[in-house]
Amino acid sequence: MVRLDKISSDIEKLNFLDEIVDLEWRSSPQNLIEYARVYDSISKLIDVQEYYAKSLNLKGMASYVTEDYNEAISYYLESLRTLDASIPSSELAQLYNNLASCFIKTDDFKNAEKYYLLSRDIASSIEDERWVANVNNNLSILYMNHSMYLEADEMLEKAISFYLKNGDSLNAGISYMNQGNSKIFNKDFSGALSSYSRSKLYVSENQIPLLHAVSYTGMGIAYTNQNQFSQALPLLKRGVAIAKRINHVEQLIESYNALAVYYSEKKEYKDAYEIVMESQKLKDSVLAATQDHNMAEALTKYETEKKDAQLRVLSLETEKAAHEKKLYLLLALAGLLVAALVGFFLFKNQKKNKQLAKQKKLLEATVDEKNVLLRETHHRVKNSFQIVSSLLYLQSENIEDNKAKLAMKEAQNRVRSMVLIHQKLYSKDQLVGINTKEYFTDLTNDIFESHQFEGNAFIYNLDVEPLVLDVETITPLGLILNELITNVLKHAFKPVNEESRMLIRLKRIGETLQLQVEDNGVGIPTEIKESSFGIQLIKSLAKKLKATLSYQSAPSTGTIAILDMRRFNEL
Repeated sequence: MVRLDKISSDIEKLNFLDEIVDLEWRSSPQNLIEYARVYDSISKLIDVQEYYAKSLNLKGMASYVTEDYNEAISYYLESLRTLDASIPSSELAQLYNNLASCFIKTDDFKNAEKYYLLSRDIASSIEDERWVANVNNNLSILYMNHSMYLEADEMLEKAISFYLKNGDSLNAGISYMNQGNSKIFNKDFSGALSSYSRSKLYVSENQIPLLHAVSYTGMGIAYTNQNQFSQALPLLKRGVAIAKRINHVEQLIESYNALAVYYSEKKEYKDAYEIVMESQKLKDSVLAATQDHNMAEALTKYETEKKDAQLRVLSLETEKAAHEKKLYLLLALAGLLVAALVGFFLFKNQKKNKQLAKQKKLLEATVDEKNVLLRETHHRVKNSFQIVSSLLYLQSENIEDNKAKLAMKEAQNRVRSMVLIHQKLYSKDQLVGINTKEYFTDLTNDIFESHQFEGNAFIYNLDVEPLVLDVETITPLGLILNELITNVLKHAFKPVNEESRMLIRLKRIGETLQLQVEDNGVGIPTEIKESSFGIQLIKSLAKKLKATLSYQSAPSTGTIAILDMRRFNEL
């Protein structure tokens, strides 16, 4: 890059930085942080509104790279206030597009779609067909994330058509990659293979290595689902290698998961287990970054002591081997001193063996210490949730309004669902997974105990397949179950009586995990309040599990709520 100090005019420097950002923001997004800092410092020297607005936009892009999406939104909105929004311009179209990208990250579908459409309308009004195509590509990702595959394909076809017509191979390749992802989600595996292949054809690995990591992994998934295992394996391994090389943790986890599924389909369970462990290590490393200072110090101490113990053991073993070699040499050279030397070195070896045994015990103790630390972590999290639950209970005791009191009780139940998870992790040998049958039994019992019914107790049954799920799966699943049961108790029976029944099922159906909550109440309401907090919470949690929630009438009377989950980790 040309050095800025060789450019005399500040405005020329800013224009030069604009060109560099436009060229590099896809291939080297981390560079945006430094470019934003330099651009901001120069723009303050000239005090021109146009460049101040651009500086705010670039600072928003830098915040997006560092995943501080709320800060990015603040910069973008301030930039919008600086620009004249009544005059269509390419800068305004880009700002709306950037805002939409942030709202995708914060799971705000409504605002994401709104700002993408505003960006596209402005680009159309100024006849910027290239930007229209870019926004269509972005809209396809939004629709894909919300399982709107027909809408996503429509947007992608429009974008690809423009890019190919205008010889824009880079954006054509990106759009083909997105099309491959959409077809994978829609189980069109042959179409996905074609799209991924074209994506790699139009964009070289040096240009966007992440695109190749995604495409190789996607092709491996497609071949795995078509039982073409010999073709799947090298592609999956290639995807892992690229993600490792560029240190893209999120993609590396996805690539590991795809490879683990491959090994599982091949019934090579040992390899599948090892890959799952590698993926878990990555997740643990992300989690570890959020631990409090004292726990971080404890884990650091454990790792240090473990390494020291290993080094001491290795040193002792090396020293022991050297002494033995010396012993044999001296025996061969000095026969007259054999007895004395043997006695001397046997004594030395005995002493070293005792030290070695002590160090091995120390190493075993450090392993136990790690398990203790993990249990302590879960115990502390459980206690924290328990305190929150107690505070909610105490607050509810001072509330006279029945609706508010009911809301506090529902909040207690939500917290209790998470307390149970960490309580089980604390009390079990398995520190990273939860048995669904035990957890559902305890959670359901707690929910019903928190609701007092007149007359006979409410009758409910559980038909739960005993699976061991990781914390990232069981936590949203438990909260969703809590909401579904609470909805039944609040709305299905008017009032609860001795005939009231509920059945809770959990089972695997192919690649899907299905939860059902069935009641014999009044039936499906004519209108479900989508704006209620419980429904909004269920929708938000369902996204994490790539799940869809539907309702249907029970065989006789009542309702069946069905949750089909496509993303879950079974240990």
